[in-house]
Amino acid sequence: MTVVAVHLLTLLQARGLDLAAAVALGALVGPAQVGGRVLEMAFGRKAHPVWTLVASSGLVALGTLLLLLAPGWAAAAAILCCGMGSGLRAILRGAAPLVLFGKEGDAILMGRLGVPLLPVALRGAARPAAGSAGRPA
Repeated sequence: MTVVAVHLLTLLQARGLDLAAAVALGALVGPAQVGGRVLEMAFGRKAHPVWTLVASSGLVALGTLLLLLAPGWAAAAAILCCGMGSGLRAILRGAAPLVLFGKEGDAILMGRLGVPLLPVALRGAARPAAGSAGRPA
């Protein structure tokens, strides 16, 4: 989903949409994420988190395929699918390990899972300072 988000406007323009239409369609991502979360709250409470993760991955995959292979008019459906899948994933990122591995040791497990992301976070935090190095204030 991150790759799609970063390159969404470029992908839409490559599908033949002008910049204004690409930006308008890109603005659907946020409401689609919220919509996915609302649907999960309304209907997903009875579903096991693994099935919700499967649905999330399926929606993102379907949206990506639509974005790459379907005609330009299907871009809105593609973005809605990707956004809803991303919204579901955001909820389940913290809940799924708790359900899968139990309460005991959940904090330790989540910390261990986050270790590979630490260098990425540090680089992201250092970019503004590094980018402004040598420039007058």
